[in-house]
Amino acid sequence: MRTIRWLNVSFPTTLSSITKGFLANQYTDSKGRGFLLSSSGSRKISGKYIEKTVDKMVVIDPFGKETESSSITYYISKFTIENASNILELDSPPRSLRKYISELHQIIGLGLELSDIQVDPLVWLENIEKLLSPVIVKSISASGIMVPKDGLGKVSVSGKKDIRNEFNKLIGNKKRNIDSIKFFGVINNCHISAELIKTGTVRVSGQLYDGFIREIRTCLEMSIVKKS
Repeated sequence: MRTIRWLNVSFPTTLSSITKGFLANQYTDSKGRGFLLSSSGSRKISGKYIEKTVDKMVVIDPFGKETESSSITYYISKFTIENASNILELDSPPRSLRKYISELHQIIGLGLELSDIQVDPLVWLENIEKLLSPVIVKSISASGIMVPKDGLGKVSVSGKKDIRNEFNKLIGNKKRNIDSIKFFGVINNCHISAELIKTGTVRVSGQLYDGFIREIRTCLEMSIVKKS
């Protein structure tokens, strides 16, 4: 399973300037933090931010002898920034983005703006089907559904066949927020399963062909424009 997350981003400077900032703060083992770029230029930057953490532990055996050992962990945030887009792409992001975002602010300075994407996964899916291929929706999760006595409910509908019609019959004309959908299908002769999440995140598995993630991203950008 591979997770890709996108964020809205606005930079106060050019990608060439940002690249210089990353190169001036490259990762070294002695420093224990910094960037490693796989590509850089005026149109696109991709690479990863790495932060090394060393934890030392002291173990005392039954005879009172102390032994010290070290545990090393790495915080890694892989990213892609493109000049033609106002979206930051994160590949297999860590649970918390705080360290990575903090480092971006340190390098880029005031004017950097980052925010979560809000998108209707069903609109996102419609654009995927228009651009790529029809798929089968096996699960839809929604919240914010009005129920009697001024309450709000959540519902998750799933099945082996496409369940969009069943979901619409169950919800009717009630207001709702689609939180996520899961689908599978054959796209470009590849069997793919995916989950689209309202925060601009996709989890995918299967035979991922070259260009699939870029196409999903294009559909996401189309969906954001359509929603606004």
